[in-house]
Amino acid sequence: MSKKDIKYYSILAAILIATIIFEIMKPKPFDWRFTLEAKDKIPFGTYVLRKTIKDIFPKQKVYTNNKTTYEYVSSHEKNNKQNNFIYITNEFNIDKLEIETILNLANKGNNVLISAHYFGKKFADTLNFSVDNINLFDTSSVINFYNRSLKRTKGFEYGKSSSNVYFNKIDTSTMQVLAHSLNNEVVLVRKKVGEGFIYLNSTPEVFTNYGMVTEQNYEFAYKILSYLPIKEVIWDKYYKPFRKENKSLLSVIFEMPGIKTAYILLLITALIFVFFTAKRKQRIIPIIKPYENKTLEFVETIGRVYFNSKNHKDIAEKKYQYFTHFVKTRYNINLFEIENVNFDFVSEKTAVESGLIKKLLLTYDKIYKLEKISAEQLNNFNNYIEDFYDKCK
Repeated sequence: MSKKDIKYYSILAAILIATIIFEIMKPKPFDWRFTLEAKDKIPFGTYVLRKTIKDIFPKQKVYTNNKTTYEYVSSHEKNNKQNNFIYITNEFNIDKLEIETILNLANKGNNVLISAHYFGKKFADTLNFSVDNINLFDTSSVINFYNRSLKRTKGFEYGKSSSNVYFNKIDTSTMQVLAHSLNNEVVLVRKKVGEGFIYLNSTPEVFTNYGMVTEQNYEFAYKILSYLPIKEVIWDKYYKPFRKENKSLLSVIFEMPGIKTAYILLLITALIFVFFTAKRKQRIIPIIKPYENKTLEFVETIGRVYFNSKNHKDIAEKKYQYFTHFVKTRYNINLFEIENVNFDFVSEKTAVESGLIKKLLLTYDKIYKLEKISAEQLNNFNNYIEDFYDKCK
């Protein structure tokens, strides 16, 4: 790794660390999500109720159910105990099988409390009721019980947590109204089903930390629960608004604002780094011209030097030396002793007429005996050699 790369990586690490520290140190925004989760201490969690519910049902166990009601009942078929089933959620939208399961539980003497802003159409049609939720979290409200032993003189006032959701239609022949708003709008009813009861409440915010602690209306939540008998409690977790299912690592990261910001910044920085690094390293490859063959040019240059020096005999001797080397190498014929050369044998081996071979060798013999030769003599001798090269096989 080069020093430049180390510098870039160091800058990247410093930015990432600084971002993480900033996200950790900055004030966390207030979480106003309507989770209704027992573990959440945020305003609209149900941490306070879940921790104190054993005071309402003394000496009774409280179980948390992470499955559907049908799955829970199926896995506890041998358990014939009568229990209290508590559902506190934002939307209670269940299918036909779940509806039948809840009705069967009530028939067998179990008590079911369902507190929600929205109820599924199938469930509402089965129990013959409907809910008006047009003014959800709109204005403040005052609600109270009809039962004199439970009601409060001024009623229970809700401000920020008020939802103003109420039942605009109920089956008065089978349902009993237990609590209402200041304008006599129904917020809590119960229906006798077999040996048990189904309780319906349209204001789940009364069970939240904010409603019980900040607005000091814990009595209203506890008094609703007081309608349930002292029996074991099955606390529903499956139908919560933000129920956590099997989630990928990315989904967990994107749920946390600080980590999400750091993750996105890391990706952007990595992309920028890769872009500029690639641009820096992938330079244009220069075109390298292949080496030119200078052999012929070199030979021509040497030839001109020899020719300009007027040493024609020396050129002729070198040409003849190259010629005899060629014949020796290619045909294994020795032409150094001209008087012993068999012209017909050489002609047969090389496919060159014996007359040309005889002229070539005798011309060289004459040149060899002279001290100097003319350019014309050199040219004639060179023509004989070139003719031989052209005609040999």
